[in-house]
Amino acid sequence: MDWFHCNQCFTRRGSKFAVSSCGHICCEACIKSQKCSVCGASCSYLPITDEMKPQERVFFKDPVKLIQSRLEHTSQIALFQRRQMERVTAHFKHKSVELERHLKEVNEQGYRRQLSELKRENADLKKQLSDLKRETADLKKPLSQRRVSPGQFHIDGTQRMSLPVAVTPPVTPRSRTMSYLGSAESQAWARDRGPHLPSNTTPGSATSISSHSSLREHVLRTPTSFSTPTRSQRQTPNVFQFQFMSGLSTQSPRR
Repeated sequence: MDWFHCNQCFTRRGSKFAVSSCGHICCEACIKSQKCSVCGASCSYLPITDEMKPQERVFFKDPVKLIQSRLEHTSQIALFQRRQMERVTAHFKHKSVELERHLKEVNEQGYRRQLSELKRENADLKKQLSDLKRETADLKKPLSQRRVSPGQFHIDGTQRMSLPVAVTPPVTPRSRTMSYLGSAESQAWARDRGPHLPSNTTPGSATSISSHSSLREHVLRTPTSFSTPTRSQRQTPNVFQFQFMSGLSTQSPRR
């Protein structure tokens, strides 16, 4: 070491050297107890030998070699840390691949489920469209060609349209009993009022006129002793009733 010398006498040769706590190197001849021979400060001395501690010996090593050793040590530290970082990176890459695969599977399951729901909804809409087309076609047909009753149209159990139907009450002819009763009353009334007719009126004409008046009064008057006939009592007019009525209306006193 070219820089190593005694700071007091500048000798480079000697058997023993020591370094003071204030940072001065002195040879054995220049060392003074409890006092630095260079600056005169109170100090302690440390002998320079091979038994010094590593942190003390480092001050007397070649800086280049020290740098090289430090660089080697530093490179070892860097290599160790880099390998650890590579392991961590590989772990996270593997984890990322697994998460991406799981995410892809979940997305595919969601897509398949959504596609199934859309297909089912599409089938329902097609069925509704077919029903509406069939309903439209039925509504466009004439009334005589429709497959359902013209009064009501039902789609899926719900009443959609109701057409008014005209109801004509049936014709109820008069019964035979009422006709006979009317004729009997007219004959009795004609007999009672027969003598009060004028002298120039013949019996036949009086009977005819009284019969017509009695029939007219009987038709205009509502009977009280008979109720309206029910459906089961309705019957076809008797041909004898019309003959009897026509016989009364066509009777002539000159016959």
